[in-house]
Amino acid sequence: MAELVRRVPGALVRNGCLLAAEFGAVLLLRGPEGAWVPVLPAVFVVGEAVPHGTGAEFVARTAVALVAVGVAVVGGVALDRHTLHERGRAETAVVASRTMVQDGSTQTPSLRLRTEAGRELAGPVALDLRPGARLAVTVDPDGPAWALGPRPPEPFWQAAATAALLLLQTAGVTALSLRRPRP
Repeated sequence: MAELVRRVPGALVRNGCLLAAEFGAVLLLRGPEGAWVPVLPAVFVVGEAVPHGTGAEFVARTAVALVAVGVAVVGGVALDRHTLHERGRAETAVVASRTMVQDGSTQTPSLRLRTEAGRELAGPVALDLRPGARLAVTVDPDGPAWALGPRPPEPFWQAAATAALLLLQTAGVTALSLRRPRP
């Protein structure tokens, strides 16, 4: 019993570090042009490093890291959807420019949007409209989040998926931290 109690602080620190990294990643991934490329590998590396010292093998460490990336991605989507649901404002956006993007062997259109109030909406839109066309959008007045169409519904499934992944991750990291190391 004393051996198990001795491992509890390590389990708490490991879970806390992983949750802090995921929370930071969710904040960095806000909006359609979040910093996906540098953030997700960083979360993966933190997820791989957290079980260090527990005797966890490659598969267990990779599973923790992949769940951590899943929490960051689904949590970021849930935060954006929740923000737009709670305080999103319906506006009209105008197609500012249209370019063709090479996508393998085909070309697809990519649009840049600007609201009628003059705010540039970050992130390309894969629709085929002419410059000057109008679209209904929902924007977060205080942040980078926006979406095509009316205000989105409450993000119940995204929040439930985030909670399920967090529960799975916490149980996994705690089990890895509390188990007896192999001789």
